[in-house]
Amino acid sequence: MPSRASQVPQGRWFSSERAMGIGASILIGVVTVTTWSTAWSDWNLYRTRKVYGGDPDKLAEADLISGSLGIVAALALAAAAVVFIVWLWRVRWNAEMFCRGAHRFTRGWVLGCWLVPVVNLWYPKQVVDDVVAASDPRTDPLIPLLKDVPGTHLVWAWWLTWVAGLVTGNIVQRGVLVGASELGDLRTNVILSSVSALFTTGAAVLAVILIQRIDELQSMRPWVPWWAVGTPHSGFQPPAR
Repeated sequence: MPSRASQVPQGRWFSSERAMGIGASILIGVVTVTTWSTAWSDWNLYRTRKVYGGDPDKLAEADLISGSLGIVAALALAAAAVVFIVWLWRVRWNAEMFCRGAHRFTRGWVLGCWLVPVVNLWYPKQVVDDVVAASDPRTDPLIPLLKDVPGTHLVWAWWLTWVAGLVTGNIVQRGVLVGASELGDLRTNVILSSVSALFTTGAAVLAVILIQRIDELQSMRPWVPWWAVGTPHSGFQPPAR
């Protein structure tokens, strides 16, 4: 659903989102830790089955650990997702005032792009691409379409590692390995969850770098709305940061 041309945001001025970005970065780090914790719990379940066989007490303990860590990981992911999306929503507002150019998706898709199946595999990247393009001081504030600005390697790397981690994670969580009890299945489960953790860690590191990069771009760009560029009243300055 392509967006209409960006409308001038009403009742809002530029704002620094550094604090929100730091909060998102911290929670992303927590998600990384919990992802490795769940990968360890999968390995622990496999080891318990291999060493203790059918001992119900040992298996129940391993299942309890796995389930508990899974809940913690889900809560951490939910918290990080909420803060990251709020941060993205707010830097998108800044981006709309930096450049007149139309974003590929309306503002509502800043949230919706993560929730709609299938398109959530590429819409979020395009949302971020447009925010980066509009935030870059080199971008003409009167550019007609932000999609004409070439994407960055950083966004590409972040998104590919995130999708890889998401796909392998879903195979672990929702695939044929859910509830697996055979050693071979559990071993495959350990491998997949470890691969997912690796990709998720890479995506987390790149996400933190991306958050910092967007903050830097929006800090370097003069806080002058596109409709005021070149006018006698365009001497707006950002507040002290």
